[in-house]
Amino acid sequence: MTSFSFRLTIKWAALGLLLAGCGHMPMASMVKLARVDFATTDPAGLRAAVKLPAAIKPLRDRMRLRLAVRLANGKESTQDFRLTEISDAIDASGLGDQIEAGTHLFAYQLEPAEAARLVAFRDALKEQQAASGGRGGAVTISVAPGACRNSEIPTGPVLFTTYLRTAETGGYIVLARDVDLRTVAGNRDLAAEMPICERSG
Repeated sequence: MTSFSFRLTIKWAALGLLLAGCGHMPMASMVKLARVDFATTDPAGLRAAVKLPAAIKPLRDRMRLRLAVRLANGKESTQDFRLTEISDAIDASGLGDQIEAGTHLFAYQLEPAEAARLVAFRDALKEQQAASGGRGGAVTISVAPGACRNSEIPTGPVLFTTYLRTAETGGYIVLARDVDLRTVAGNRDLAAEMPICERSG
């Protein structure tokens, strides 16, 4: 029987820029993520979260989870899945101690239909892997939070932190801690490029 086990690599997409999580990821998070197997993890248990300065907020219905898979034979497949904000305080309770003055935190999950799409995507990859006779592969997870600013952003670093939770990790773990939007893109200041939030009503 062909083995189907994928190494999980984590990246966070900040306003369209893919940020390698390993550069800002604590060693403890790397150890926990090494236990996650994309071939078997339950999509219904997947959660993503982001801590942002109070002046910045994610745009509703713009959050996407992107899975980029490379099979053992070199073939690559990419698929986006819509993330929905979690309003249930129970889901976000594991992150309460992460909120600091001047910040707020948002948590997300896959709705059942999106989780089913992910399962179908994974099953198709398993069939392709079995047909090629290969084993192993790699998965890169990225989360793209379209964001806006609801007030002027103070000068200085504009830091955000991202988190992931799976059935294997149990609680949320840090993916990338205190990443500066002003410097992560080199010469581009992503905080300054962010649009003003539209006022409702």
